[in-house]
Amino acid sequence: MASITEQYNEIIGIYSTKLEHSSLRQDSREYQNLLISTIEKLLNLRTAVFDRLALFSNNETIEDVSTTSIKFLAIDYYLGLLISRRQSNDSNVAQRQSVKLIYLNKSIESSINFFTILQDYKLLDPLIRAKLENFKDHYKPQLNDLYMQPKNDKDLSGAQLKRKEKIELFQRNKEISAKVYHLESQLKDDDEDHDHDELLRELYLARLNQFSLETFNNIEQNLFEREMLCNFLKNAPHEAQSSGTQIQNESSTDDPTGFTDKLENIKKPLMDKKGQVLRNFTLVDKRQQLQQKVRGYGQYGPTMSVEEFLDKELDDGRILQGGKEPEEIPDEENMDWQDKETNKAREWDEFKESHAKGSGNTMNRG
Repeated sequence: MASITEQYNEIIGIYSTKLEHSSLRQDSREYQNLLISTIEKLLNLRTAVFDRLALFSNNETIEDVSTTSIKFLAIDYYLGLLISRRQSNDSNVAQRQSVKLIYLNKSIESSINFFTILQDYKLLDPLIRAKLENFKDHYKPQLNDLYMQPKNDKDLSGAQLKRKEKIELFQRNKEISAKVYHLESQLKDDDEDHDHDELLRELYLARLNQFSLETFNNIEQNLFEREMLCNFLKNAPHEAQSSGTQIQNESSTDDPTGFTDKLENIKKPLMDKKGQVLRNFTLVDKRQQLQQKVRGYGQYGPTMSVEEFLDKELDDGRILQGGKEPEEIPDEENMDWQDKETNKAREWDEFKESHAKGSGNTMNRG
């Protein structure tokens, strides 16, 4: 079986040579089938890297990460690029655009996740970090979140600032690209005066910085396309169907890998840097659960709440209702039952002898 490094290089090779620049139309079945299989491979690799092998931890710094593992931090960057190319073959235009809108949102989520991972390791470019902090909804940014907006139609400060920021991003990208080219040249020369591992490490980190700047541009393009699709769908509501139904239909026909469901399981951080919870979570992680199974008592704890248990007992008829005792069935052959009935009769006779008839209710008497 190929190593994770070999799998990663194979996936990136397919993207670079067959998907990024292809002679095929993106909406062709051949292109989409190759795209689906590549996304499936990358998702499986992501699960292996982040979950099964746990190569990265929230408690470590980038200095603790091995040189060979650094490049895997770019998995979400490539996922965002691949998912943004996903299209439907549906003949209905509105339906096709509706599905495209879903994949654009998933692509943006993967890109933001890439930013968050870099931020956790303090690798995110300061220009991008400032943008990320301005997002009102961490994983659902809007176009207005990317740049400062003018206060009114006559306010030109927003447009001027946007132009200035775009120039800064362009210059920064140009600098990083030159640095990446220089490092790649040094590695090809294989100069003995330089530490090969140190050069490779610096190259991987520079590429991550370059990817973050490219990702911001990709997010901006996806948001523009998303806005156009939303406007289109508003004008064609009678043609569009439920997006959830469409995804289910597509998963069972054009998409045999079912990768759409796996996209929902991409692990997001529990919360962002401001403390905002980004996904549901439990206080016990998988490692603790495994330890409890190994060191436990050979049995599992309760699997339902108290309310669920009571509802089940009520449905099964094991809870008495109405405050009434169950009626006792006469059994004249049972001596205990006969004694009990005799005692009841005696008590009733004694009660009648000690209480005159009508003495119990004295109200409304003149």
